[in-house]
Amino acid sequence: MNIISQNPKASQESKQKLAQHLQNRKQVKEMYKMKGVQMLDKPELMISDIKEPKLKSQQASMYYSMKIELTEKGYSDFRFLGQGAQGLVLLAKNLKNQMRYAIKGVQVRDPQGNLYDEAFNKVVQEIDILKQCRGSPYVVSLLDSFDGKQFMYLVLNECQGTLKEIIERNQNKRLNEISAIKYAKDITEGLYYIHSKNCLVNDLKMDNILIDYNGNAVVSDFGLADKLTAKSGYSTNQYMGNFIFQAPECYDPNDQIIGKVYYDEYKKLGVQVKQEPSNRSEACSLGYIIYSLVQGIDFNLVLNKHRPLNYDGEFQNFVYHKNLQQLIDGLTQFVPRNRLPIKEALIVLKGIICFEFQLDDVLIQMIDGDTQQHASSLKNEIEFIQDLSNKFYPIIKNQKSLIEELKEDPQKIFYEAKIAELEQANFILKETISQLEEKIKASVDKQQKQEEILKVQQSLIQEQIEDPQKILYVINQNFIQYILNLIKLLYQKGGKNSRIRVSKFHAQRDYQLIR
Repeated sequence: MNIISQNPKASQESKQKLAQHLQNRKQVKEMYKMKGVQMLDKPELMISDIKEPKLKSQQASMYYSMKIELTEKGYSDFRFLGQGAQGLVLLAKNLKNQMRYAIKGVQVRDPQGNLYDEAFNKVVQEIDILKQCRGSPYVVSLLDSFDGKQFMYLVLNECQGTLKEIIERNQNKRLNEISAIKYAKDITEGLYYIHSKNCLVNDLKMDNILIDYNGNAVVSDFGLADKLTAKSGYSTNQYMGNFIFQAPECYDPNDQIIGKVYYDEYKKLGVQVKQEPSNRSEACSLGYIIYSLVQGIDFNLVLNKHRPLNYDGEFQNFVYHKNLQQLIDGLTQFVPRNRLPIKEALIVLKGIICFEFQLDDVLIQMIDGDTQQHASSLKNEIEFIQDLSNKFYPIIKNQKSLIEELKEDPQKIFYEAKIAELEQANFILKETISQLEEKIKASVDKQQKQEEILKVQQSLIQEQIEDPQKILYVINQNFIQYILNLIKLLYQKGGKNSRIRVSKFHAQRDYQLIR
């Protein structure tokens, strides 16, 4: 019996939850579009329908090696997703549960098994920081990690694309007002959570901001991430990330083109700064990210971070242009101690989102584990994306046919549930009857054995009664042995005594009785 027939009530509840999830995610995405939020609008494809891109020879070689190792770990249906500074990222499915994952592989050994110490130490730190920063829907979730022969693997929740993809589709390479505010809020919320764990991303850029299936921005790629020291509030390592969004104090002062210019400016202001990254330096990076969302990426930023930012006429037409300009200018203050804290930026952005959408957070309700199991038993082909809280987002082969299946005639569903319930009761009754039959059989077998033993005993007694000569012979044999033992005792004691005479008397008496 399958899981549906075993529990018809749970099956019906799961169908209702799945139908509600589909309705909910449709409504949320329609609300986003109605408000003018620019979204990926990519079809949600099964892995088998995703086409593989053409890879360079080095990428293809690494990809091939990773597929071999991951196949041994129980993964299949691989698709190439991208390449970062630390390794490749691919999409894979666990056939046991139909779960889809984004898996990042970092090569830490050569084909002969020799360890690359630097790469190994970096990925171990990345795993450690990702574990520390788990728990926010706006931060990529590490679901698992394990070691292969050449690669170390990070199993992450799959996202649909990147924020850069949304920006690149626009002719002016920037977002409209509500989109910029919505995604800026998501990024800020993710960063605020990461900083609460005393960690830094250290490489904020558009490529590292993913868009999940809920349509929300997610901070990802912790390959260059670092921890903050408790006493100083700075990281122990230098900034190694994207130079466009880099805070001015994090540039190398020995760099004659950029770094020296900024440090000379700090000297003129009488301000001492540290080059190591901090919460304030990452707040500055966030400010430049938000500025790029509304103005487009300006490569001149690199050389002009000590000067005020410029805003064009299109920005001035925004409803919230004053709030946004105040927020961006506050985050990107040249002097680190004057910068707007990320928490205050988040309050401003969440306030606008709350007002525009009439709610604090817009999240699609994911389905739970029980609903996921029941959904796996439906006729429709479904794959699932898992998040850290063990919730699931279903990717459906044919959503229309699934909706029709979930909208079956209520009377039919009622009778099917009753039939399934009766089948279950019948199954339990059969099991009970089978157990009783086994007990009865065991009892009958025991009784038969006892009767057979009794028959054998009766047969032996009957044989002895029917043959008195045999009985007499056995008694005589016993008497003779008795007399021999007495004679032996007599010689041992050296004479006759009363005890022996009494024994002989008893022996004679017994013998007479037998005769």
